Amino acid sequence: MVKTCILLVAGFTMATAQAQSTGNDPVLFTVAGQPVTKEEFLYVYKKNNPDKQNDYSRESLQEYLDLYVNFKLKVTEARAEKIDTTEKVREELQKYGDQLIKSNFDKEVLDQAAQKMYADMQTERLVYHIMIAVDFKATGVDTMAAITKLKQARERLAKGESFAKVAKEVSTDKSNPNDPGLIGWFLKGQINNEVFDKTIFSTPVGGYSDVIKTSIGYHIVYVPKSRPNQGTTTVEHILIRTPKEAKPEDINKAKKKADSLYAVITAGGATFEEIATKYSDDKTSAAKGGLLDAFGTGKMVYTFQEAAYALKNPNDISAPVQSSYGWHIIKLIEHKPLASFEEMKAELKSSVEKSPEYKTIRTDFVNNAKARYTFTEYPDAKKELLAKLDSAFVKSTWNMHQADGLNKVLFTIGNRNYTQTDMASYLEINQRVYRDKSIEEKYNKLYTLAVEQVVIEYDLSERNVDFRRLLQEYRDGLPLFAMLERKIWSRGSTDSVGLRNYYEMHKTEYMWQERVEATTYICKDTKTAKAVRKMAGKNASDKEIMSKFNKDSLELVTVKTALYMPGQDSNVDNLNKTPGIGADILNADGSITFVKLNKVIPPTPKSLDEARGYVISAYQDQLEKEWIEELHKKYTVTIDQKVFNSMVH
Repeated sequence: MVKTCILLVAGFTMATAQAQSTGNDPVLFTVAGQPVTKEEFLYVYKKNNPDKQNDYSRESLQEYLDLYVNFKLKVTEARAEKIDTTEKVREELQKYGDQLIKSNFDKEVLDQAAQKMYADMQTERLVYHIMIAVDFKATGVDTMAAITKLKQARERLAKGESFAKVAKEVSTDKSNPNDPGLIGWFLKGQINNEVFDKTIFSTPVGGYSDVIKTSIGYHIVYVPKSRPNQGTTTVEHILIRTPKEAKPEDINKAKKKADSLYAVITAGGATFEEIATKYSDDKTSAAKGGLLDAFGTGKMVYTFQEAAYALKNPNDISAPVQSSYGWHIIKLIEHKPLASFEEMKAELKSSVEKSPEYKTIRTDFVNNAKARYTFTEYPDAKKELLAKLDSAFVKSTWNMHQADGLNKVLFTIGNRNYTQTDMASYLEINQRVYRDKSIEEKYNKLYTLAVEQVVIEYDLSERNVDFRRLLQEYRDGLPLFAMLERKIWSRGSTDSVGLRNYYEMHKTEYMWQERVEATTYICKDTKTAKAVRKMAGKNASDKEIMSKFNKDSLELVTVKTALYMPGQDSNVDNLNKTPGIGADILNADGSITFVKLNKVIPPTPKSLDEARGYVISAYQDQLEKEWIEELHKKYTVTIDQKVFNSMVH
């Protein structure tokens, strides 16, 4: 399935989201006339305050109400600034929305579909067919002749003629001359043709299907038997290969060799694994003593599979069995029954998602939702938008502004209107999904996908309050994030003048505590340490000391001078902030360390560079505070104190 988005533009969803949340739910407050209900407030309060699940005190609720009002003010401003219409934000909305709808849609449909697939797996069927191959691409092909021939064959079967006789005479499939028409045992979904697969499992056991068409011709399907799922089987085998077009004498020669090896194994002359390693023509498995990966029905050629299934106990060994590859001797390692649904659930859901059935499930879901909520389309509006598309759309470089001025309703679902503007945005973002050379075909495909996504989203929103609220969080949060990035965060780090001014006004808030300047000397030995200590006592510089003792490639001393706060270096702390030289410390390698405390540095303001991260954060906080004050002046906030009081307990 082509991956697409659900969130087309934030604008067209807002009225619906609010309509869905009001009704009998009282309005707690409004921002610029837009209502926020008691239910919505309590939902976010509990979600964002997990440690306050039972705290409905006036203080706690008021604190969060103030925060939520500020949040809604910022969302209102982001919407007024049309942040949600910028390409970057629209792409983000699509990305996160797609993930949200897919996860919720799949929760609803995949579990049920996986259970159905598991139920279908309980039974497997033996399949034969009579086929008349047809090259449908050839000119002048007579399909009626093939259909007539098969209908006549079916009449013969209905009158009691043996299937083998009719198949041998009529079918163009000659791949199993010893058992005409045999295809093998199959589970539902294993045949990679939906028509053929459905026919297998809709034909009564022991009965014949009507004539069906596939991409390779026409068929009659025969299902003589069914049986329970055989689970998975692990075996070892020895293969004596025969050529594809082997002569009878070659087949007999291979059979004799297989018989002799079988005799050696059963007589105890050698282990199965020893014979497999030395004589098997399947070199991949021979390297593992003949071991094959576990397999289930339909994964091996018919005769090999059935011979393996016929072995009952671990270590049972079959007599030589012929397949299209040659002769096999098979040893059973284990039979495992079909795993439980819970064990297979993840695998089954993945299989459903990859199957053609997933598209059918999605289409059925959409059609049911259309009927449930009333879906209406406006073809003239659709054609009007189509007229705004040009060759740039085929090249996937079309811009939605080419449709400026168009804002008629394209379709409605329930109480939601989806406009030409909404679709223009969707087309611009998703035009790379298809590569059709026809403008109209590409447009129709994307239009269909947009309809499906909006209908699914509407249905989930109506029935799943958690989905609806989380969807609204995305639609509020992503544009707001972009707004904050532009107005607060970027400015806080790039407005060098404003940042410097803020620092100068608040630099006493960014103080170094009392520190010491100390020099650590690490000397190669006691003699060197004594000489270095003497120079350090005379206040020789680090450079003077190192130049005296470190010559050529010989390094007798390392020197490090730095500023230290309490707790950063225990050797420095041992000097108790008293200038002077500490005692020698003998290291494990025989070297000597000592520390000289040069001076105590009183508390001083950090430089802007030293405190930059903290200053930027505080400056951004101030910018946001000033912005919120402006928003309170710009937009009217009305709080229903009676509704607020009803939450306090």
